[in-house]
Amino acid sequence: MNQVINVLVFPCGSEPGTEIGLALQRSVHVKLFGASSVEDHGRFVFDNYIGGLPRIHDAAFEERLRDLIATHRIDVVFATHDTVSLHLAGLAHKLGFYLVNGDAETARICRSKRLTYAALADAPWLPHRYDAAVPAEEFPVIAKPDMGQGGVGVRLIRDAAELAQVPERDDCVVVEYLPGAEITVDCFTDWQRELVWVGPRTRDRVRAGITMRSEFLAPDGTIRAIAAAINARLVMRGPWFFQLKRDREGEWKLLEVSCRIAGTMVAQRARGVNLPLMAIQDYLQRKQTTLPLQDVPLVDRRIVTKAAFDYPFDTVVMDYDDTIVAPATGRAFPEVMAFLYRMVEAGKRIVLVTRHAGELAQSLAAAHVSPSLFAEIVHLRAGERKSDYVGPRSIFVDNHFPERKEVADIHGCPVFDVDTLSLIHWG
Repeated sequence: MNQVINVLVFPCGSEPGTEIGLALQRSVHVKLFGASSVEDHGRFVFDNYIGGLPRIHDAAFEERLRDLIATHRIDVVFATHDTVSLHLAGLAHKLGFYLVNGDAETARICRSKRLTYAALADAPWLPHRYDAAVPAEEFPVIAKPDMGQGGVGVRLIRDAAELAQVPERDDCVVVEYLPGAEITVDCFTDWQRELVWVGPRTRDRVRAGITMRSEFLAPDGTIRAIAAAINARLVMRGPWFFQLKRDREGEWKLLEVSCRIAGTMVAQRARGVNLPLMAIQDYLQRKQTTLPLQDVPLVDRRIVTKAAFDYPFDTVVMDYDDTIVAPATGRAFPEVMAFLYRMVEAGKRIVLVTRHAGELAQSLAAAHVSPSLFAEIVHLRAGERKSDYVGPRSIFVDNHFPERKEVADIHGCPVFDVDTLSLIHWG
């Protein structure tokens, strides 16, 4: 593939949005753009970040999106929220871009649980729905928003009195209570409507609707049959997912279907199956195959923190002992090496300033740290100060607080301990 595809992710700061960004950011086939209507984490993931896009129902949204598409010559758009998917599905042809999973009717059905259940009405794996009264013996039941997501607004209803107190009953669906285990099934359908990936995973720990811990399951016949049936009824193309939960008899029942990237679809990428990149290949009508890593049993996630950093600098002055390497082992700290290579990529000048007691060239070689990383290497003699080698437009990195304080007092430039480096967004 020689063609470079201009890809827009919107909104880009959500969990699905940042995952798409991370999945595509190193692809030589993609030039990546992220846009958001509110200031969010997308700024720290997308080098080409476009903030302040109007909300989708704002009168100015369509014209602003049209300008964005034309200015950046966007070929492909990923929508990362169900409502956004539905809205963009109505604009894709008009504005001249390809929307991943952009079938308008499928987006409309997936946005509504009522419409989803209607489209799959004869399937034995649909939960029982209650459109009128609920027999007393069938409580508890679940009431959930027709257009909800991530478990928001879902309520366990224990009796008829509680059900009568649901004020927005017309905006809810009431279904049987499913007490068993819950899974998400990540799928991929190609341009010929062939289902090429079915990847079930557990939802062992969930925070704010996002799965933080997942174990991978083999897709058994039942799960594959459900995936195939959904794929046959709805026009999917690209990554999509559905969720299942076991009923009182241990049978799988459908919770929802969504025609977008799931919040934890990163789990599949951890197994070597990059679904966003497959969507780009599929856009070019290339047949897909997968090589999943069989020795990856689970993924576990946490909140990631990035700090904005607005100081203009062109030089990084680095200590060596306890900063780049651990003297006890002579081995380099991987996170510091990642920082150094990031600085090389950004075109920064790196100066090594050290009081290392041994033969520095031998120590660097033993630690597999290339001297070529550094524009200058200064091996201090007795009485020399590191602060003497810190110039204008510099930052200083040293594990030793007195050294950092001296540099900060003399030069007023930012100083960092090792633990801070991975928290900064270096641009």
